[in-house]
Amino acid sequence: MSKKIAFVSNTSWSLWNFRLSLMRALKEKGYEIMAIAPEDEYSEKLKKGFVFYGVKNLNRKGKNPIRDFKLFLEYLGLYRKIRPDLVINFTIKPNIYSSIAAGFLKIPCMSVVTGLGYVFIERGFIASVVEALYRFAFKFNRFIVFQNRTDFQELKDIVKDKAFIIPGSGVDTEYFSPFFCKDYFKETQSFVFLYIGRFLRDKGIFELIFASERLYKEGKDFCVILLGKEDEGNPASLSKEDLEKIKSYPFVKVFSFTEDVRPYLCSSDCVVLPSSYREGLPRTLLEAMAMEKPIITTEAPGCRDVCEDGKNGFLVKPKDVESLYLAMKKMLELPEGEREKMGKEGRRLVQEKFSEEIVIERYLKLIEKILGTSYKSCKDLR
Repeated sequence: MSKKIAFVSNTSWSLWNFRLSLMRALKEKGYEIMAIAPEDEYSEKLKKGFVFYGVKNLNRKGKNPIRDFKLFLEYLGLYRKIRPDLVINFTIKPNIYSSIAAGFLKIPCMSVVTGLGYVFIERGFIASVVEALYRFAFKFNRFIVFQNRTDFQELKDIVKDKAFIIPGSGVDTEYFSPFFCKDYFKETQSFVFLYIGRFLRDKGIFELIFASERLYKEGKDFCVILLGKEDEGNPASLSKEDLEKIKSYPFVKVFSFTEDVRPYLCSSDCVVLPSSYREGLPRTLLEAMAMEKPIITTEAPGCRDVCEDGKNGFLVKPKDVESLYLAMKKMLELPEGEREKMGKEGRRLVQEKFSEEIVIERYLKLIEKILGTSYKSCKDLR
């Protein structure tokens, strides 16, 4: 009988968008893969390839301890019923409550810290509570995976020798390839800055608009494309009114999120993520780099891990309009050959450090170590 591995996250979308390749790789190796997440528009996609279980009590932005305790009980009842051989958790609430539930039933589990999130941007009471919950939950984990070294340093006294750093979820460098753009016709001759992501204040949307406004007043020929959507329930999400105001700027174009971002990447000259948010490892920047686009991002955790300042893009200070303005102006004024050189350097970095093959192989080693199929010591895993 094949061993059962449960992938647990706070949305079906995140499993489909970030974990699909790993899930498919494990299925090809003969494991039975189960997806566990709240129902959303991506649940049906997951059901076509894997066993799917929907959870009802996961409110990813909620702070109600009664609701969270019900989530723990829901995981407990589900795992008692389906008895997975391994539970792999992603995002904060599954990392905590799913780990505890698996631990109570003596089911092996591991957690992936995909970013410490907005509660750790400004240390406060909530961050202390989350840290205390992590301290308890991680006792039940065989391994804890971090996507960047800064997040590991934040929790290293909790995770001790269980921690591994695996850079992101991996990028398919054949799918995200500059060759896709070979015959692509760019509709505008203006320089295009592209932002891809949720429309959150913490992602630096307003800083991007204010820096761009300065460039516009200087008569620079450019436009800013915002590709994404609001994040309802997130306290940092832009309101409908915010978005309408942003749309009124003559240099801004807003498009709704799409599964295939490659045409937008082809039409861009530079991808910008001015985040103050604690990113795990920003997938959008890695995808842009894979397609040989230079980037501008901040020194925030996760963002700085993918940008070598002056080589494949520019690093700026978080929440600093002046710093972002200067970097955008510098990028805009660079000779095309210099930007192309930056883009090629970005793709080289992705191929060497962040490719799907590299990331999946490292996860497979950890999983097979837990399940007792390969790899004799933790030293072999690092």
